[in-house]
Amino acid sequence: MSENAAPVDGEEHRAGWFELFFDLVFVVTVAVLAHGLHGDPGAADFGRFLVLFFPAWWAWANLTVTVNVFGSAAPRMQAVLLVAMPGLGLMAAAAPEGLGARAWAYALGAAWVRLALFGIWWGHARRRDTPLPLWRPLAYCLLPAVIWGVSAVLPSPERFVLWGVGIALEAVLLAVRAGVSPEFYERMSIEHLVERIGLFVVIVLGESVFTVVSTLADHFTAASAAAALLGFVVVAELAQAFFRWGTSAAVRGLDRAQAGGANTTIRDTVMYLPFVLVAGVTVLSGALGTAVAEPRHPLPPGARWALCGGILAFYTANAAISLRYGDRARTVLGWYAPALVLVLGALAPAAVLLPAWGAVGVGAAVVLALTALAKHRTRAGPGEG
Repeated sequence: MSENAAPVDGEEHRAGWFELFFDLVFVVTVAVLAHGLHGDPGAADFGRFLVLFFPAWWAWANLTVTVNVFGSAAPRMQAVLLVAMPGLGLMAAAAPEGLGARAWAYALGAAWVRLALFGIWWGHARRRDTPLPLWRPLAYCLLPAVIWGVSAVLPSPERFVLWGVGIALEAVLLAVRAGVSPEFYERMSIEHLVERIGLFVVIVLGESVFTVVSTLADHFTAASAAAALLGFVVVAELAQAFFRWGTSAAVRGLDRAQAGGANTTIRDTVMYLPFVLVAGVTVLSGALGTAVAEPRHPLPPGARWALCGGILAFYTANAAISLRYGDRARTVLGWYAPALVLVLGALAPAAVLLPAWGAVGVGAAVVLALTALAKHRTRAGPGEG
């Protein structure tokens, strides 16, 4: 395959430097949204985070799939990524007041990204040899862009109703696969998809490390150092679990899905379920930052929810993805049930009773125990499941 050619029929390709440059804007997005979860976030703060993070994730996922199918080396695709970056940057800059005074800017950023996507998909749909109907990019890209753009000039709550309509339209079209032929999924490069999702996970794990270190710099005490070290252990063990077992399982599962025509499995495990994982890790970073800042006091209720919920979301997302790949429920429960027991039975009480550094220490013990369990099950082989 030449450098500028698009991947065909699942041919493998790797993420290019231009995609990595494009991801820099998401480093900022994750950092800005995670900052709002420090301290004692309430239900409104968690809800605000999810409402603002999902459109950013959805934009990244759609751009990633587009690059996967058409390739990133072509000048036209690089131009699309460049054009999309300021829109994503506008969403990130508006995020601190994304449901308030800057909601109009956040909406314009979302519309901007969808217009960039429309450009590449419309050009592809107009080709004579494509099975993609012309109405698909109009309905999936252009119409949502118009909806987001119109919402920018409307007052609340009408503005947010249109946000919901725009997201629902895309989700429904993707769910029913209207206008998407099996050939679309056959063109996907599984190795590239797994690599790109892995790189996004690196971004959110990196935000946790940055939060721990930067907070320690502002609270340079022995107790804060202990909380920071234990928080680093939590992040490092989650990273090991994901990259040692999750990525290899993803390659096998997506290869099976592509070979068997299980296109809904590809859709669910690339577009939907990873959001739960990355949102969980992002929420966790807020709890770790709070623990490092105030290590001698018990975590406030919001931080307790973030600590336990973030770790549990990580394992829940991986369990759901494994089930979608076709793993036996008994095998998945072999490691997910202990995760539930340890988080709810050990970490949750510890977060209430112990000082913050001690709660993070229990969190580190939990993820270390689950990593040890995964290693044991790997050595035991398939018969263990």
